[in-house]
Amino acid sequence: MTPSLLAALVITGLLLQLWLHGRELRYQQRQSAQAGARSSDYSRQRLRFAALGLVFEALFVLLMLAAGLELLQRLWLAAGLSGWALQWALLLSVLLLLAAVQRAITLLRVWCVERRFGYSRQRLGGFFRDTLVKAGLLLIVGSGLAAGATRLLEAGWPAGWWSLALLWGGFVWVRSWLYPALIAPLFNRYRPVDDPDLVCRVGAIGRQAGIDLGPLLVMDGSRRSSHGNAHVTGTAGSRRVVLLDTLSGILDTGEIAAVVGHEAGHLRARHMPLFQFCSLLVSTLWIGLFSLAAGTAELAPGTGLALLWLLTPNAALLVKPLFSCMIRGFEHQADAFAGACGYADALACALVKLTRHNGAAEDSDPWFSLVYHSHPRLAERLRRLGNTKSFMLPARS
Repeated sequence: MTPSLLAALVITGLLLQLWLHGRELRYQQRQSAQAGARSSDYSRQRLRFAALGLVFEALFVLLMLAAGLELLQRLWLAAGLSGWALQWALLLSVLLLLAAVQRAITLLRVWCVERRFGYSRQRLGGFFRDTLVKAGLLLIVGSGLAAGATRLLEAGWPAGWWSLALLWGGFVWVRSWLYPALIAPLFNRYRPVDDPDLVCRVGAIGRQAGIDLGPLLVMDGSRRSSHGNAHVTGTAGSRRVVLLDTLSGILDTGEIAAVVGHEAGHLRARHMPLFQFCSLLVSTLWIGLFSLAAGTAELAPGTGLALLWLLTPNAALLVKPLFSCMIRGFEHQADAFAGACGYADALACALVKLTRHNGAAEDSDPWFSLVYHSHPRLAERLRRLGNTKSFMLPARS
């Protein structure tokens, strides 16, 4: 596990992703004649800035590999830290620095792309307020995770890697449970849906699904963006369906109900627990493989954990197509459920409206889509929805 070998892996991953983004950019340019100019230009600009973000993150990782980790260690040694405290401070420093780089990339994207095309409504003060809140959360949570992880590895990588995997799995579960109630309200305001017709429709969907959808809430997404969307968040008792307030200006009540029906399909098929299980299985495998190499190289806990965190995006490229394929299958199943509830036409209209309003590309390069797209192409979703009208809703096992 030499720095030159790790750097070669990072550069290879970067070149692969840039190649995929280049394919998608050329594909979008060829399709621009069929798409609206605003939508096409917006999609291409997002691709360019996504590629730029990949370059910045890779340069940061390469800098850490070349001299950054050693420099940070010397700085903390000069500050008087040693032993476990030194390893903890080194790991936490890398987490904070990487978060700062990623936040800077987000700032560039919001101000150079989202605002230029009229999608971003966020003011600079609001952006920095969000940044400070996120930094505070990262400092608190990251400090605890870094402390726990470095303690677990004091006995060595072969003995501590499985405890590290359990720590990460527990954190992911707790985060998904606490996020809707404690973290999300720090950034957005939520209120119950006040449309009686929509509430009635959603209640009927929940009864057809045979599940409790949880609270149906509206989020003030319009404070930051004009994009419209909906999502399911939380787990068990903290579960809820969230609609962005911008949806009411894009879709009618029936179409919003269709979107909720789609989200109910995810809940009914237990897609989120299945995705979390697969994610934790893969992350456990990755931690185990990395720990084998780290134990052989006798890496200190802080240095090894920093490398583990920095190299994870490159390792994730190996399984990203599999996860994207799995999630696309989830989306088709959720669409089919909404269609079986009688909302096939409404959902089709909603998908077209949201795709065009959000400036999303209606088609994509097959290789880029294979790796990056968690949602199927619009034409494929519409075709499948056209075949769900005669479906009978199967009994829930």
